[in-house]
Amino acid sequence: MALNSTSPSVRHIVSGSFRSLSLFVLAFSPLHRSLELVNTVPAFGPHQYLATNPRKDRIYTTSWALPPTLSTWSFDHRGVHHLNSVPITQLPAATSSYITIPPPFTHAYSAGGPTGEVHTIDPVSGALSTKVQQLLFVPEDQLENADKTRAALRYGSHGVEFSSAGYAFVPVLGTNAIEMYTRDPETGLLTHLASIPSPRGPDAHDGPRHVKVHPNGRVLYCVTEHSNLVDAYKITPTGLVHLSSRTLLPPSTPLLTPSSYRGDTLLLGPSTPSHPAPRALFASTRGANPSVRGWLSVFRLDRDGLFIDDKSDGGSEDEYWETPTSGGKAHALDVVLKDHGEGEGVWILLTDDDDVAAGEGGGGVRVLEWDGWGTGGVKVVAGWPRPGEGERMEGGSHAVWLD
Repeated sequence: MALNSTSPSVRHIVSGSFRSLSLFVLAFSPLHRSLELVNTVPAFGPHQYLATNPRKDRIYTTSWALPPTLSTWSFDHRGVHHLNSVPITQLPAATSSYITIPPPFTHAYSAGGPTGEVHTIDPVSGALSTKVQQLLFVPEDQLENADKTRAALRYGSHGVEFSSAGYAFVPVLGTNAIEMYTRDPETGLLTHLASIPSPRGPDAHDGPRHVKVHPNGRVLYCVTEHSNLVDAYKITPTGLVHLSSRTLLPPSTPLLTPSSYRGDTLLLGPSTPSHPAPRALFASTRGANPSVRGWLSVFRLDRDGLFIDDKSDGGSEDEYWETPTSGGKAHALDVVLKDHGEGEGVWILLTDDDDVAAGEGGGGVRVLEWDGWGTGGVKVVAGWPRPGEGERMEGGSHAVWLD
């Protein structure tokens, strides 16, 4: 299939993998409800996380390759092309698991294990440039001996996100805390403000893993890997105040405990003209072993970004969809509106690293659809690779929409 980034009938996707070294460019046709490989891009993987700029013409990737690096890629009608790679200069360097480029899009922020980094972005090329700051999530005198391999991602830092007011938040699995920073608007540098422990106490073993901030800048959501919860916090100038929690597991799983699952990621639904504030929060969890399938949960939000507790407003209940496999290391998400009209329907990307998806079973990247509350829940539209397909990806890590 030829790459045609100008076609309104095709939406392009790029995916990384935990097992394949390449990047994979895919094309999704909403009309034909099909997902096809456009091309395989030789890369520096395994690439576990991807981010884009607002124009979607630059892609930023983390990598499990050694020595650890971050890379920049361009996307246009000719395809995806490598621009540059920059080292994570702490030696020995720590593997990053997450990268984000917040407004005003002048700096890239990455985190993984015991460290995080701040890099400038070249204003002309859009490529990653100079490293200007290193963040530590272990005491400085312990850094030299700290685990900096990808295994450290299981108990170190695992993400970084920003509020519209300029606060940064880093969840750290092993310390059971969220680290909060202020950002200098001129230099992009971060200053530590507070450490917010688990609301359930130091022995909860929650494992905060992934955070997102509501567009109003006042509410933060955090998925916990070990206890499989989504916590909502009020953001204040000095820290976070816990508001409420939701389980990632539906009431219909009484025979399995939270330890049978591993909380993964979350995303807010897009804004629409009729609903500028997101009405849904999507979150995923993985099975802790191949015999346990994961879940995709959809939580109702009010206009202030708070969880809706009941159906007194005439709305629907929170929704849960059981995924086809455990997900392995990945049930990462990305969402995009189906159209730019009044509807709240979305296309959802769900990656899968389970041995079935990485093998002949296929489905390392799936496109799902959700058409709003009370419309029948989440449905599978298409998946790639198809079972037994020749050219394939050995399981997906993270995929993002490019159109």
